Amino acid sequence: MLLPSENEYIVVGDVHGCIDELKSLLQKQGFETDEQEKLQITPENEHKSIILLGDFIDKGSEEKLAETIEFIHKNYQHLNSQRKRFYLIEGNHEDMVHRYIKNDPTLVINERTLRNKEKYYNTVALLEKKPYLKELFLELYTFCDVWYKYSYNENFSVTLTHAPCEEQYLTQNNAEGQKKMIKCISRSKNPTLPLDELIPYTHQEAKQNQHYHVFGHLSQPSIRQYRNKICIDTSAIYGNTLSCVIIKNNQLSFDDVPFEAKQKKGSQTYNTLFDF
Repeated sequence: MLLPSENEYIVVGDVHGCIDELKSLLQKQGFETDEQEKLQITPENEHKSIILLGDFIDKGSEEKLAETIEFIHKNYQHLNSQRKRFYLIEGNHEDMVHRYIKNDPTLVINERTLRNKEKYYNTVALLEKKPYLKELFLELYTFCDVWYKYSYNENFSVTLTHAPCEEQYLTQNNAEGQKKMIKCISRSKNPTLPLDELIPYTHQEAKQNQHYHVFGHLSQPSIRQYRNKICIDTSAIYGNTLSCVIIKNNQLSFDDVPFEAKQKKGSQTYNTLFDF
C-alpha cells in the first residue's frame, strides 16, 4: 500500500506489549493522551501519522498485552476518524495468534506447536480467557497490511515490512511474497548460525542509495543499518529500548525510549545483524 507523501511518519519497531514505552515514545513525538487514553490531535502533530511495524502482541505480561490491544484499537478508530493517521503492519506474531484462535487447518497442533503457543504466542491464552479482547484483536488483524511504501521522489523512498526479505518479494501481493515479508527463516531453529549467514541477502542486496527498506523482527541491541537496509527492532521487551524511525520529506531520523520495567523483561542472547 502506498503512503501519502505529504505526511510525516513515525514508524515504531516491535512493541510486544510494551505499552508504557509506546506511549512514552509517542509523547516524545508530540502525541499526548487524554483521560480516556486517546492520543490528542493538535495543530503541531496533525500532519503526523503513526505506523506500527508488526508484533505489537506476545512476550509481554497479560496485563500489558491487554492494555496494548485496547490502546491500539481505541486509537486506530480515533486517529482515523477524519483521515488515515494510524497504520498497522502484520507481523509473524499477529499471523500466528490469528491462526491459533481461528483454528487454522494448516496449523498442525502437536507437542512442539503447543510448547511454542505457551512460550512465544502467549496472547492466545489471554484471548481465550477474554472474549472481548479476542474480538478487538480480530478486528485489528483485519486492519493490518503486509507492506507500505513511501515515495518522496525518484531518489528517495522507504519500504516498510515486518521482516527482512529478498528484494524480489518486496511489495508483492501474492501469497509467497506476503509470507516472506511477515517472517524470515527461523533463528530459533538455527541458534548457532550468525544472522548474517542465515539471511545473507540482507547485506548482499544492500545498496548505497536512499531507497530504504526498514524492518523489525530481529530483536537487536540497537538500530542496525547497512547502506539502505535498516532494522529498528531494539528489543524493548528484553529490557532495552523501543525505537522509531521518523520519515519527513526526504529525510530519516531516529528516536527511542528505554524499557520502563513496569513488567518482567524477557531474556535473550543477541544474534547481531550486520556484524562485520
